[in-house]
Amino acid sequence: MDTEIWPFTPNWRERGLEEEVARYIDGVTESGSFGVPYQLERLSRSGLKGVFFVESLFMCEVGPAILRRIVSMVQERGHDVELHLHTEWLARMSRSILPGRTGQNMRQFTEAEQTTLIARGLENLRACGAGPVSAFRAGNFGANHDTLRAVARNGIPIDTSLNASCLRLECDLATSEPVYQPGRMGGVYEFPVTNFRDFPGHFRPAQLCAASSSEMERMLEQAWERGWHSFVWVSHGFELLKRRIRPGRPSLADRIAVRRFDRLCDFLAANRDRFQTVGFGDIDLEAIPGEQPRQPLRSGLARTAARFAEQALSQII
Repeated sequence: MDTEIWPFTPNWRERGLEEEVARYIDGVTESGSFGVPYQLERLSRSGLKGVFFVESLFMCEVGPAILRRIVSMVQERGHDVELHLHTEWLARMSRSILPGRTGQNMRQFTEAEQTTLIARGLENLRACGAGPVSAFRAGNFGANHDTLRAVARNGIPIDTSLNASCLRLECDLATSEPVYQPGRMGGVYEFPVTNFRDFPGHFRPAQLCAASSSEMERMLEQAWERGWHSFVWVSHGFELLKRRIRPGRPSLADRIAVRRFDRLCDFLAANRDRFQTVGFGDIDLEAIPGEQPRQPLRSGLARTAARFAEQALSQII
């Protein structure tokens, strides 16, 4: 779960990101709350372990209280806190970490600058009580190969910024051969976000808002049948909410996204004999197979068509 906050109210500094926290962290809606606390409770109730990649640069502008609360509630429920950075926060800092430098993605900065940004992100997490950090993910998946070296220089053993559906867009981690499973890259272990081919020449990420329950379950089964080591599924703390923002009013729950999340929890809980949910710090990196699969996971046209219909329905309910 990428766990992050974005300012959208004019006086967000003065109000301490009050509305932003209600939306992006607590997930307050007219029909209940479906943010990080809901996700934590639902995962715990199903006996599953979640990894929450917590964006921490925002603390440089608003202080530690919000970040401390996020770290505490994740760790107290037995889930993992890892590091997530959105460099867009540099443009909003009154005293920037990198004076005069702004950018939307990590890859827009030098290796030395990225090393500094990651170091500050780690410092912020640790100041707010985070345990050992084992993994990093760049905001927007906007990493390059300098990012991996910067991650390694900060003593973090794992990166998970490689997302095939973002290659040649935000993500600049192109390789000579496709990377479907974890392996050594740039001094760290790269755990790519799981993608699947939904129609010829097109990849779709294993993400809550991007794949139907039927697709997700079939991709998990397919990975198990092929003996894959890992399956990296992605979501956000606010992904169970409708995208539109209504300042001064509660957000709206995305009923289809909530149903997908609940169904995935139920599926994983019912199939513990095949799937284990683990933190990145739980993984024996030396036991990762050395060879990459040659073929991606594939979804059939019927599942793809059903997802298009479901996505269209989500716009009107």
